[in-house]
Amino acid sequence: MTPLETKIRALFDAYGKRTDNALRDPPEEDLEGMVRSFAPFFVESSPRGVVGSVNDDKFRAMIPQGFARYRTVGGRHMTIKGLQVIELDRLHAIADVDWDFAYTNKAGKSGHVTFTNFYFITIADGTPRIFAYVTPDEQQAMEEHGLL
Repeated sequence: MTPLETKIRALFDAYGKRTDNALRDPPEEDLEGMVRSFAPFFVESSPRGVVGSVNDDKFRAMIPQGFARYRTVGGRHMTIKGLQVIELDRLHAIADVDWDFAYTNKAGKSGHVTFTNFYFITIADGTPRIFAYVTPDEQQAMEEHGLL
């Protein structure tokens, strides 16, 4: 394993644990750790479009709201089931991350939504940070599983 891959795997080990802990009852949110996972500016691409965001107080306030939404629809766990690191050069890589979202819907039925996100990582300042990510249609997946 290269030094770059080692750093990226450590980033996602921590990121995955923080994400899963935020869905616990009661939630254990590591807001500062989540904020540090992202670059000062980052981009999201999904079926809804492309959005750029600044890692600022507004972003910091949105993180707990996102986790609260997952808990409200029945989210119980979100765990990383697979991680592949694709190195682009000595400072950049793509992390191909397979997620498993475990839920109990309003009818009491348990299930899983599995999906893959692609994260673009930089270590230009010495610390791995997410500067972009590509995600599938989360809204549609939740509707298909009766969560919305």
